Amino acid sequence: MKRPEIIILLDIDNTLFNTEKLKNSNLSMFELYDEVVGALRKLSKISTLGIFSQGQVAFQNKKLYETNIEHYFSEEHKYIVENKIAIMKEVFDKYKYKVKVYFIDDWLEMLRVAKIIEPSVITIWMKRGEYAHTQEEHSDFTPDIVVNNLAEAVPFITPQ
Repeated sequence: MKRPEIIILLDIDNTLFNTEKLKNSNLSMFELYDEVVGALRKLSKISTLGIFSQGQVAFQNKKLYETNIEHYFSEEHKYIVENKIAIMKEVFDKYKYKVKVYFIDDWLEMLRVAKIIEPSVITIWMKRGEYAHTQEEHSDFTPDIVVNNLAEAVPFITPQ
């Protein structure tokens, strides 16, 4: 039996990119968290990487290019939008029954909505950044996996 393809959709801010440092530098310091490049290198060998991020398209892309990680992400699986929840069903329907999808985000509500829209999506909460410890947890949702950095997520990404 053929192994299912794996797609990993990653948020940018507080997941890959140190947003707090950018804000504190008056929007001039573009920096990834220390483990990101090594983790992307490993994940890109076992999966197709995509972006599912909210914000201004040009500025979000600038973060990827300024940190030299844009080449890890497939254009076909890149969704940078003003409102992720508004297009979430459309995005996850694209993968339904075809691939195994992991969604890594620092925002619990995004993961919760993703799981409601598509229960087969494997949700990984990146519990770091300025909102990591102030988000309201939901009684009707627990992320599939909780990590503090991207390297911790790597062992959980499997084709099975």
